[in-house]
Amino acid sequence: MSIISFLKSKTFRLHILLALAAGIALLWFSLKALETYTRHNKTIEVPNLDGMSFQEANETLRKLDLRPVINDSIFDTSREKGSVASQNPIPGKEVKKNRAIYLTTVAILPEMVAMPDLTDLSFRQAQSLLYTYGLEVGQLEYIPNIARNAVLQQKYNQGTIQPGTSVEKGTKIDLVLGTGQGSNNVSVPLVIGKTREEAIRIINSSSLNIGEEVYMEENEENPRVFRQSPSVLTSQQKVPMGSTVDLYFRSADDFDFDEYTKELLGLPNPDLIGKTPWEVYEIMEKSLLVLTDEVFEDGATTQNARVYLQSPSPEEEPQILRGTEIKVWYNKSE
Repeated sequence: MSIISFLKSKTFRLHILLALAAGIALLWFSLKALETYTRHNKTIEVPNLDGMSFQEANETLRKLDLRPVINDSIFDTSREKGSVASQNPIPGKEVKKNRAIYLTTVAILPEMVAMPDLTDLSFRQAQSLLYTYGLEVGQLEYIPNIARNAVLQQKYNQGTIQPGTSVEKGTKIDLVLGTGQGSNNVSVPLVIGKTREEAIRIINSSSLNIGEEVYMEENEENPRVFRQSPSVLTSQQKVPMGSTVDLYFRSADDFDFDEYTKELLGLPNPDLIGKTPWEVYEIMEKSLLVLTDEVFEDGATTQNARVYLQSPSPEEEPQILRGTEIKVWYNKSE
């Protein structure tokens, strides 16, 4: 039989059909096998592991046929040590069986830093340096000394801590400071409406300590100062350096502080143009405003200066809040 006759024969056509059928069957079985292996259309939703201990996260993922993998750790004093801080893939993501879930956990061992030398620095310099090192200001103790607000001693656990000593990040360092000459009374700052961190810094910068901290609601997230004692809403209060200020907090998530502070702390912006430095100080104190900066132009002194510019100006902001920061510029009076 010739090749052409064979190609036209029923036997050849039958063989072709059988080969096609076998190929289709093989392809179908291959796809089914692949689908079974990859669990086609069968996915697992990644759970939210935030805040769990690694053991809890491990058990949760294993039950879902997922694999936990720790790929990083961070230092975070606001979270529980060893807990999950973040994850990849994120919660709610659909993944396949046996997928690795990469976890970032909070380091169990604390981050250590070398204690800086604060002796003879001003309090503001010491405060700034402590924050740079990730440390916090603890209790302020004042003793008679000619150097007002200069650091005389740095302490931890009621004992002197030497520069270079390894301490855990976030540690509170107590400071012994000088009262200087003259009166050791200072004005109590207004911190209503401030966040907890802002209030602490302002109070410490005023040579005062934080006293009792009271949370007035169950929700302690995003706290801001609702009330303070001593109160300075009606008049300025002066207390000895090192005294305490009690703070009462409410959550800004549940309370409208913008409206509250507007009603409680609002006052007309005083016109300081033409005032002497002493008149400015008196107005600032009575109005419970904060004089942040004074600029004396050429020839202007505290004896002959008069305000020619202030920020914010009464024209731009006729109503301001107590505690607002004011900047003034002086020139020499004619």
